[in-house]
Amino acid sequence: SLSNVKGLDLLITYTALVALLSKHKPLSDAELKNLAAAYEKHVYNVFSASRIRRALEEVGVEKDVANQVITDVLRASSVINNKYKSLHLWIAKQRKIVDFENGIREVVFRGEGGNRVGRGVKLFLRLFIHETNIPLATKIAYGQEHKKYILHGDMYTALVTLRSGAFEDVPTLTAERVKARVAKRLLCEAKEGKCRDVVLRLESIRGLVRHVGKISGDPVLFERGAYDIGSKYCKDLRCEECPLKDICRRHTFIKVK
Repeated sequence: SLSNVKGLDLLITYTALVALLSKHKPLSDAELKNLAAAYEKHVYNVFSASRIRRALEEVGVEKDVANQVITDVLRASSVINNKYKSLHLWIAKQRKIVDFENGIREVVFRGEGGNRVGRGVKLFLRLFIHETNIPLATKIAYGQEHKKYILHGDMYTALVTLRSGAFEDVPTLTAERVKARVAKRLLCEAKEGKCRDVVLRLESIRGLVRHVGKISGDPVLFERGAYDIGSKYCKDLRCEECPLKDICRRHTFIKVK
């Protein structure tokens, strides 16, 4: 029905809004909840710049950031509507994950690059390419194409991947280097010496984290699960409450910066 189509397009607009905001800073679960409530309250089924602005103001988004995000959302919506007639038809026509990702970057993020933009692109992409989310990109979600998704590799996902030992069977140089540093730390503990933490730069191990996600068989689910565990348990060392407690290596001395 027309109302359902309009609802889908408003959902896609909201997703673009969140993705663009995440370019400026990662959004916590509480911030996302507040933003969703404000969007429903002020925008609902009437899309306009003034209504979006009120929603963003209510959740404390800085004026300059809000203005830029609104401009980008309106521009992207206009470009897509002119070419595909509606936002949901643009997504429904997607066949290849790499083309969809490049399209999001080009249309929503004006072709920008960098880690923060990448975070927003992945946020938008994965919502529509997996059957457990909102699988509007059906050719991707219900075939093998979604398995080609390359996860972003954020701090929380990296912590879980490394501390759990999920990387140990990966035959790469980076994996071998991390294993060597972990082994050195464990040897120090066995000797009851004063041991240093294993501190790793996120950029140096992001490729390893992505590789582990790829060989998991379902990188979208891997990233979602690892992020949730990382943000809820691993970051605060709540090991006894963690769902992975019986299989995790508990290398809590690994730090990522």
